[in-house]
Amino acid sequence: MLLTRANCTPLQVVGGSGTSVTKTVTPGGVGPFFRDNWDTDFAVPTDASFRRYVATIRSLSGNTTYQASLNLKYSNGTFDQTFNGSFYLPRNGSKELVGLPRRDSQPFQINVNLGGLRAVGSTYSLTIAGCF
Repeated sequence: MLLTRANCTPLQVVGGSGTSVTKTVTPGGVGPFFRDNWDTDFAVPTDASFRRYVATIRSLSGNTTYQASLNLKYSNGTFDQTFNGSFYLPRNGSKELVGLPRRDSQPFQINVNLGGLRAVGSTYSLTIAGCF
């Protein structure tokens, strides 16, 4: 796994503690009063000069198809979506999503949107590392 390599640094979960989050996918939000839990943000250190960002998703439930996007968010209000699609994971299977920052700028946050109707009730762990 990339997180154990010397050239990668685990990023902190925004609004949480530590560098990993475990979630069970809730149904999609409908209307202003119901929200899903599909979005998770990770903070990029202000002095970072990472060449790539690697999100690692590990399925803790059995046989799930996830819909996902990986988004690099910049301080000027723009973002780059570096992955948008679906993938299948068996129990304890993992998937890496890789995002490359802009040549002249580093993002301040990395966002993963992970869920989907077929994934409701499934549990996963998520980490993101910035790599040199």
